[in-house]
Amino acid sequence: MAVRLRKYFQQCKPIPCNGRQGKHCPEDRGKRSNGEYKDCSAWAIEYRELDGRWVSKIFPGIGKTQATELYEEIRSNIRRKMVGLPTIVRKPTFTEYASKTYLELCKNNKKNTFLLKKSGVNSLVKYLGTYSLDKITPFIIEKYRIDRKESDKVKDSSLNTEIAVLSHIFTTATKAGIVAKNPCQEIKRLKVTHSKDRILSGSEIALLLDRLQGKDRLVVLMGLFTGLRLGGILGLSWQDIDFRKGLITSSHKTGKAVSIPLSDYLAEELLRHKDSNPGDRVFDSREITNAVVAEYSKRYSKLFKDMGIQNFTFHGLRHTFSSLLQGELGVGAVVVQGMTGHSSLAMLQRYSHTGLDNKRRAIEALTGHVLSKKPDACFAIAQ
Repeated sequence: MAVRLRKYFQQCKPIPCNGRQGKHCPEDRGKRSNGEYKDCSAWAIEYRELDGRWVSKIFPGIGKTQATELYEEIRSNIRRKMVGLPTIVRKPTFTEYASKTYLELCKNNKKNTFLLKKSGVNSLVKYLGTYSLDKITPFIIEKYRIDRKESDKVKDSSLNTEIAVLSHIFTTATKAGIVAKNPCQEIKRLKVTHSKDRILSGSEIALLLDRLQGKDRLVVLMGLFTGLRLGGILGLSWQDIDFRKGLITSSHKTGKAVSIPLSDYLAEELLRHKDSNPGDRVFDSREITNAVVAEYSKRYSKLFKDMGIQNFTFHGLRHTFSSLLQGELGVGAVVVQGMTGHSSLAMLQRYSHTGLDNKRRAIEALTGHVLSKKPDACFAIAQ
């Protein structure tokens, strides 16, 4: 048994060297397409298997020290009558593991969770894709965050989400024995300052109801009178609306069904809309993907801005819904949670006093409160 340097080229074999390039190298040995000389050798391990066969294995890219360590391990295995040469396992690149193995493991997640992880992987692959998984260090991750902020103008909150996805990728790789540890454990979350949720004033609500027409007006009414997220509203089918019982049922995003009473006013508006939209879906027949929701969200943000309602997005209607019910009408937080589906009060949903009658009274009170609003004369003229 032995460890020796195996020469590739005949003209190199008689030269006593350790395989490194130097002045002693023949001019006519193998060259690469760019004119540089190819490596002329690699360290080989030769040993006799238990059945008497001689085996010679070459390991390009490793040095004499590594080859000697493998050689000693083989000798130990043979003494213990264990067969086989230790193999050097190539670690997958980040693209290979994250885009294929990891996303395949996540395919049974909830749809929005999977899309979030897929989006995070796509962003990470652009910067980390060519790195071997075991070569990604905390330094490289910090550099990734800097590059994303400077080149792509990504917000700190989005970066936190991407690093959370990266950390989960390494957690799965660690459990599978592909890497030894998770480098994200040394990365601190970026501090994010959460601004206070923007809600509509009474005059702004009145302005919206006065200016908007058709489908846009009805979608905004749905946001104000049900507190549903934009994706939940766009995904509604007529089967989700029970006009006889006066209920809307939605399970958008959280997967947890919430039942929201229909006020008489909103029911009439929806029935009027149904006369001219008899299809299965209430507002949009397409599959409601994140891209579709983003398209609508951008549209409504522009509509609000054009009417002079600054720094307000469609999601603000959900905050306005909750704020009016609790702040101005005194409806209990548990009742409101039963309609919005917020998880912070999920344990309280089982109590009977959060039932449908309380919700129905709250919705009717909200409807009357909103419809009583008048636009400020000065505000309306200014538009």
